[in-house]
Amino acid sequence: MRLHDPWWLALLPVAVYLAWRRSRLKHQPAAVFSSLAGLRALPVTLASRVRRILPVVECLALALVILALARPERPIGLGRRVSEGIAINLVVDRSGSMQADDLDEDPWDRRTVRRIDVVKAVVRDFIDTEGDLPGRPNDLLGLVTFAGFVQTHCPLTLDSAAVLESLKFVDIPKVDARGDPSLQELLSTALGDGLVIGVSSLAELKVKTKVLVLLSDGKGNVGIATPESAAEQALLSGIKIYAIGIGEPGPDLGEDTLRAIAEKTGGRFYLARSARDLRDAYGEIDRLERTEVEGFESVRYEQLFRWPLGIGLVLLLVHRILLLTRFRSLP
Repeated sequence: MRLHDPWWLALLPVAVYLAWRRSRLKHQPAAVFSSLAGLRALPVTLASRVRRILPVVECLALALVILALARPERPIGLGRRVSEGIAINLVVDRSGSMQADDLDEDPWDRRTVRRIDVVKAVVRDFIDTEGDLPGRPNDLLGLVTFAGFVQTHCPLTLDSAAVLESLKFVDIPKVDARGDPSLQELLSTALGDGLVIGVSSLAELKVKTKVLVLLSDGKGNVGIATPESAAEQALLSGIKIYAIGIGEPGPDLGEDTLRAIAEKTGGRFYLARSARDLRDAYGEIDRLERTEVEGFESVRYEQLFRWPLGIGLVLLLVHRILLLTRFRSLP
């Protein structure tokens, strides 16, 4: 427990002195007798005992009121206060080509691990403090995915647990394009649209550092916006783009486009041919985008002044009532 305004305690000696001074004045005799020896044999009643402690009650009441003014409080836990943070939007490709299993580190375990599964595991480590990477518990994080259409799974938030929970539901669209060829577009890659949505949500924020981490395994082939226009918007908004390309270099990956938008915004391009490359890429981004924040955690306090204030006021009221009724004295 602590006192928020301890300087109020300096009034304690003053309050005690005033209470003592007033009790002494009340005991000044109104009439003088030659001897009180005959009265000493009278029994001591309860009322006389109570009257003697009235000055103590008054002192105690004033002390409790002064203690309440000093605002006693106790810590009840840690709260978060952001003074300077980083906003990171994770934009992830979930098109049909993310079904490939070429990132499977153990192809002999008879369990198919798709690209999207490996990406989700690495992104989870990037966010979670219990993963292989340090985690991002103190940053604004958001999650956007794209295939033939864009979906915002989690808007930018300080609640990393909410981002991790939304990551569980990221998957490749489950469609059967054989029955309806028009559904094939749902498995396409709206790269430009995904970037625009990711950049737009970051552009509205007033934070010092804004970062977009893009992961894709192919060039855009559907959508309205282009990656180049999204990069231009990111540059104007002070957003840095880190682009990670999955797969072998070539025209299908769109490596030149990914590299261009990263370099234009002051970010970097990473080529991930394996799960290890992917982890290394996210690990380097994690190290590059770190900000020291002093006093990031603050203690929350419960205010306790109500108890001494309430008890002190009740004692003052009782003291006053007794003085004006049962123990009222005439001059």
